[in-house]
Amino acid sequence: MTLDELVKSIPDSEAALRTGLAKWIEEWKRSADLLEALCQLIEKWHGNFWFKETDVSNGFYQRWIEFKTKVIYCIDEMTMNERLVALSLVGFWESANENGRTILRAKINA
Repeated sequence: MTLDELVKSIPDSEAALRTGLAKWIEEWKRSADLLEALCQLIEKWHGNFWFKETDVSNGFYQRWIEFKTKVIYCIDEMTMNERLVALSLVGFWESANENGRTILRAKINA
């Protein structure tokens, strides 16, 4: 699962929440903030917004924990390309100048 797929996993019944989280994540992608900031952002978001259904909230949280376990905690075991794909940063990498790529390398611990 990629970061964008995690966001898209929020069902249409919670479209406003999905849109809000997508906006926050896009801001993180464009910033120089590191992976720790992404974790804090998602956990803060999940803790401060109410889903209409507990099952939907719990399902998202389970997917987040799985993503964090397989991607964030294992980031140092991945290649650069795997990191870019998992964090949905390929487009940013391809369009970045050298300074932007330096920022992305730091962001993904490369």
